[in-house]
Amino acid sequence: MKRSGAVRNSAQAALAAAERTFQRSGPLPFETTPAGDPLQAGRQRLKGAFLIDVARIRPDPKQPRREFDDGELKELTTSVSERGLKQPLRVWFVANDNIYQIVSGERRYRAALAAGLTAVPCLVEDAAGVLPRKEILVDQIVENWQRADLKPFELSDALAELRDQHRLTQDDIARLTGKPKSEISRLLSIQKVAPAIQQQARTAEAGTLSRRHLVAIAHLPADEQPAFVDKIQTGQMSATEAEREAARWRQSRTGQPARGGRSTVRRYLVGPATVQITFRKREVTDDDVLDVLERVMGMVKGAHKHE
Repeated sequence: MKRSGAVRNSAQAALAAAERTFQRSGPLPFETTPAGDPLQAGRQRLKGAFLIDVARIRPDPKQPRREFDDGELKELTTSVSERGLKQPLRVWFVANDNIYQIVSGERRYRAALAAGLTAVPCLVEDAAGVLPRKEILVDQIVENWQRADLKPFELSDALAELRDQHRLTQDDIARLTGKPKSEISRLLSIQKVAPAIQQQARTAEAGTLSRRHLVAIAHLPADEQPAFVDKIQTGQMSATEAEREAARWRQSRTGQPARGGRSTVRRYLVGPATVQITFRKREVTDDDVLDVLERVMGMVKGAHKHE
């Protein structure tokens, strides 16, 4: 009887700890209910769901993200302190080290530490301690790509690892990540940027050299790139201007026509008018359209000033 009471007390303590982690008050959404209870219909316990001591969890030193925004982390810490950790971490058990390593959720892990949590909810991906690096990396790329705030080289380096170390083709990567092959190709192309410029881009403030800037730079020979970067930075060249200038620069030195010679037309019905924009390239993004419209708006305003 004593043993039964101890087990019951331990289970109650674990339930209370989980409740504090998931939500500040009220019953747990997966609280045990009697057999036949209507709440049981259409639900089942998640395999691999555990409350794990933070001392037994470590970040992945090889994950794509290298930097975390201090402001965002502070906001998340405040939220975790006030409302608990709502979304579990994804981890896998590293048997050789007897520890759980994060697959996804390092920001939440850092916020939990800062908020003083001693245990956090986790979904354990592989209890046997065997999870291929390729699978982990693909999952991390997909999650971070969805957040859309990775720096260009953080994402490019991760894709390059899949290509070079895990022998995946661009078609393979596109299939696994659900991203267009053209976008994979552009991101991998910035590996051709000269090492000194790569270092500058990796350490510079966000936006100084954007992803599109870097793709444009990558199209030029290494010895031409520094002067082009200077022109971008001193002239505050937009990404669209950089792409066009890179195409002209390459054509003037090689005699080769710019890639994507076919035009692309975007049409928009705006009230009584139809706005048509013809681009002298194959692939056009929404940013391209917005950039052109901003330029047109500036031209129209400038024309009125001189009337």
